[in-house]
Amino acid sequence: MASMRKRHSVRSQLAALALAATAGLSLASSAEAQTTQCTFMLRPDYLRTVQNPALSDRQEIMDLLHRYNWALDDSSDQGVENMLLDGATYETCAGRNQLEKKTGKAQVIEYLKQINSLMGDRGRRRHIESNTLLNLVDKDTVEGKSTIVVTIQFAEIETPVLDYTATMITTFKRDAGTWKFAMVLVLPDGPKVALRAR
Repeated sequence: MASMRKRHSVRSQLAALALAATAGLSLASSAEAQTTQCTFMLRPDYLRTVQNPALSDRQEIMDLLHRYNWALDDSSDQGVENMLLDGATYETCAGRNQLEKKTGKAQVIEYLKQINSLMGDRGRRRHIESNTLLNLVDKDTVEGKSTIVVTIQFAEIETPVLDYTATMITTFKRDAGTWKFAMVLVLPDGPKVALRAR
């Protein structure tokens, strides 16, 4: 009986999170109705063949990616400003439809603050990145593709709950000798969680 109550509590919390995200960012129906196309169309063979950046550049870019994920895990925007180019973009898409797009460092940081505020202290998030491919475009530009798995750990249960899985497409640019995000595009595997993808 206690186990059933715990499962019901977890379902209720997940439903509340989804509802809060939908209310805070955009109504699902209006997002689905919009006709704006995603600015990037992912092909199945994208980055299947790559030219790797220099080892030192690859390490710096991977460190940047990991620092960004830790900031999301900690529900903090501290240090994120230094990770983004001034004109950086952040976009979430469901298939070919754009659900959310923020342009410019200030808009991206404000969006992340909104997500952190919606999550509150309901649970601890973990952003787990894997299978990252990096492709050198030129000496100051690298394209990336990663698998992202996000879990939420609620205080009331022992094991984390799967929030969503996604492909993350990135573009990195070298700015004054430092690698930064020029673009982050999140493509959730399940379109219904796209509004809370972060």
